[in-house]
Amino acid sequence: MPKYLISYRKTETSGQKPEWTSFTTVSETSIEAHAVRERVNKRMSALGEQLWGNGEVVWVGEGRLDDVLYKREEATPEISIVYGLVEE
Repeated sequence: MPKYLISYRKTETSGQKPEWTSFTTVSETSIEAHAVRERVNKRMSALGEQLWGNGEVVWVGEGRLDDVLYKREEATPEISIVYGLVEE
């Protein structure tokens, strides 16, 4: 099954500098932006986190795990969530 890396910018308190956090998920079907957003919302709710940025979800393509993480760093500052397919 395809494995996806999902990263989002989060803060735990207002005024805090945002930082990236990531998790992986597997899915039999391809994941679309709205499904990624739902997964991030569930995770943030459970962890008491707040999403930072404009809420935009961006596909960064596929590659090795380190490649997808590198592409995450290239996202513009207002982007909240990035995701990509991790090659195994």
